[in-house]
Amino acid sequence: MLPTIKFVLIMLSFTLLAGFFIVPTRTMPDHGVVLLDDQNHTYVSPSCADREKKDYRPARAAEARKLSYEPDKQCQAKGGFNQDGRSITGNFLVRLGLLPPLPSRWNPDGTWNW
Repeated sequence: MLPTIKFVLIMLSFTLLAGFFIVPTRTMPDHGVVLLDDQNHTYVSPSCADREKKDYRPARAAEARKLSYEPDKQCQAKGGFNQDGRSITGNFLVRLGLLPPLPSRWNPDGTWNW
């Protein structure tokens, strides 16, 4: 019986440790506000917007996708449209009440929560 308990504890420990390395990401919701670049048919997040360029048009992400606009590659590479969540083990600890949930990058109205 003792070897079985040791095995279960070792496997549980390994699973919890491995879970720290698996981090899911949340993608931008359809109601998220983006800035459309009508010349290039791309969209950027407000944090990636070129401050010198004044001809962006604000829209919802769903509208940008409906217009077949592509996400700006540089903004996408910087993680401008995603939010890293907690690891699988971190989410487990949130459910147990040991960690607070991460605040969302997007407010309920679609504006960005930086």
